[in-house]
Amino acid sequence: MDIISMDKNKLINNRVIFGRICVLAFLITLAGILDGLISSYRKPVNDIDIITERPMEIVGKVYGKVTTPDDMLFISDSPNLTLLLDKDIFSSHWFGEDMWRGHLKANSSLRPGQYNIKIKFRDVSMIKPDDREKVEKLSEYRVNVYSDAKAMRQSDLSLIKRFTAISPWLIAIVFFPIVLISGGLIFIISGRVDTEMANNGLAEIYRVSKHDEGLEVFFGLGSTHGVEPGEKMHLFNEKGDLVTEIVVENIGRETSSAVISMPKIRPGCIVARILNRELLCH
Repeated sequence: MDIISMDKNKLINNRVIFGRICVLAFLITLAGILDGLISSYRKPVNDIDIITERPMEIVGKVYGKVTTPDDMLFISDSPNLTLLLDKDIFSSHWFGEDMWRGHLKANSSLRPGQYNIKIKFRDVSMIKPDDREKVEKLSEYRVNVYSDAKAMRQSDLSLIKRFTAISPWLIAIVFFPIVLISGGLIFIISGRVDTEMANNGLAEIYRVSKHDEGLEVFFGLGSTHGVEPGEKMHLFNEKGDLVTEIVVENIGRETSSAVISMPKIRPGCIVARILNRELLCH
């Protein structure tokens, strides 16, 4: 006879389904985060991807004395790769540093490939001589020019974006709420299952640890449910078959434990109070 009612079986099956959804969503979220982090780490900060005839905005830090874009000089490998600087210097949102903004454009006549651009600051007298070489490196950019979006995507360092055209960060953002929702549903269902089972004198074994005399099993029945020291209970395996009789030793408010000598008992097995056995079997 099955010691678990159809309603409980339905709840348990739902818990299993949501558990699989939670694990799958977690793995996809983790894959998105790892792929995004790895691809970001591999790509240099001053590395720019651009499609011909599609201007893109770039922003950089101001070094030296700059009041207008006229105090800056743009140098490019090709006359077909141009930068139009905004007229105003602005302060960054987080640190209040002076920043410049411009729109980089690759003309249609420019062949796909790698090019280099530099931003030169006319007056760097306020920068220490030892730091000027560092400033020059920070103001150099490698520009990867592509003929179209497909060619740029196929060269993307992110495997997810390369094969799906979707940002790995978007994948993580979409699937993370699924992890939270399915995890919350599992928690709610587990609470309902445990409550109903405990009210009927049943409980799942949630922990098994080694003991000098065999194994100590822990389950969610305690003094609140009327369990008494020395009370005998039936132990069922995961298939619902009666395997042995146990004697309760340690009793807490909502949990208890017993020591058994049988191997292969694991979390998920069921214990049932013998006093309720006839009721539970119908």
